Amino acid sequence: MNLYKSAVLSAVAASSLWSLNASAQLSYNQGDLLLGMRTPGPGNDLIVDIGPASQYVNATGPITISGTYYTAAQFTASGLNFNNLYFSVFGDNAGNTLWATAKTPLAEHTFYSQSIGAGQFEAIAQGGMDAGSWYAANAANSSSAVITPNGFFTGGGTDLSYTLGVLDPNSGVADFQYFGAVNEANTISGFSTSPYFVTLNLYELDPYSNNTTLPPGTQLGYFELDSNGTLTFDKGVAPVPEPGTWVMFGAGMLALGAIRRFHRTV
Repeated sequence: MNLYKSAVLSAVAASSLWSLNASAQLSYNQGDLLLGMRTPGPGNDLIVDIGPASQYVNATGPITISGTYYTAAQFTASGLNFNNLYFSVFGDNAGNTLWATAKTPLAEHTFYSQSIGAGQFEAIAQGGMDAGSWYAANAANSSSAVITPNGFFTGGGTDLSYTLGVLDPNSGVADFQYFGAVNEANTISGFSTSPYFVTLNLYELDPYSNNTTLPPGTQLGYFELDSNGTLTFDKGVAPVPEPGTWVMFGAGMLALGAIRRFHRTV
């Protein structure tokens, strides 16, 4: 079935479960960065406005995202959890400068090309604003974070859920169209009980006049999600878990597998 037909059906199904009344609308302005969080399959996204991009460009120290822009109660109310969680951060301005996270470095593109990415980001922002005002999942919705059905779609591609906006409709991979890089980080099934963290770099992409040679974007810093649910932004290069951490994590997963096998045999 076509992705957008599925989206429409999902949105209709969601409307039967969500009460149709006014809720807190996402207070978004172009130039803000948005955090999108999702899990595969049916359910909800959480869209969070984490403030103007300038705050991250000019950051002089860590910025705490969780507990500041969204609460633990909002995260829980969305039905998400920190196991098998996918997330990314993105934004744009009127001059088609883009900010986006990625696992590998992003290149700058022409003004026209980057306008496509900006349109994609704005469609997700509009989806968050509209879903936040049309559907009241619960009282947890606020001006900085709203719960959105992950199939939310109003037609024309200008009003989308985070899930539909981030995923390439052909490949199903989280790729903001021409970027050519995976834009999300994801956790594993045992993430919340592990001594583990995931990181995702944030890049600034200024429109470039020559499409023959594409210069690299500017890495501004990185987002780090810890297994206790704390999400922060910091300048510099993302850290790599020390070997001891990987060993502990691997041993824990092996032990969990052994316990499961034991239970199956008794």
